[in-house]
Amino acid sequence: MSSPTFLRALMTAVCKAAITADSSTFRVDTAVIKQRVPILLKYLDSDTEKELQALYALQASIVKLDQPANLLRMFFDCLYDEEVISEDAFYKWESSKDPAEQNGKGVALKSVTAFFTWLREAEEESEDN
Repeated sequence: MSSPTFLRALMTAVCKAAITADSSTFRVDTAVIKQRVPILLKYLDSDTEKELQALYALQASIVKLDQPANLLRMFFDCLYDEEVISEDAFYKWESSKDPAEQNGKGVALKSVTAFFTWLREAEEESEDN
């Protein structure tokens, strides 16, 4: 149940269930994610490596959809807000050079630049306080 394959399948299923589309616009139904937070937390277990596997699965799902604009950012915002994925896991994903995970990584990184900028600014603010 804690294997990378299981964690990726779980995250893929949750993400697919949360994606809504009308004509060419994709959105994340955050209510669907919120309903599934308990099961994600149970299996990700606040473990950065498991959370990283979940992010890789999310990246792969977005790539399969041809990387719709803002979709990855919407997932990142929701998963961060619901405390499913830690800051450490997001940063680990951002800096990962794993050759097996490079498919679509460049476009994915560009699509979440604003998320990481916001994350760093929020971190700096909390350090200042």
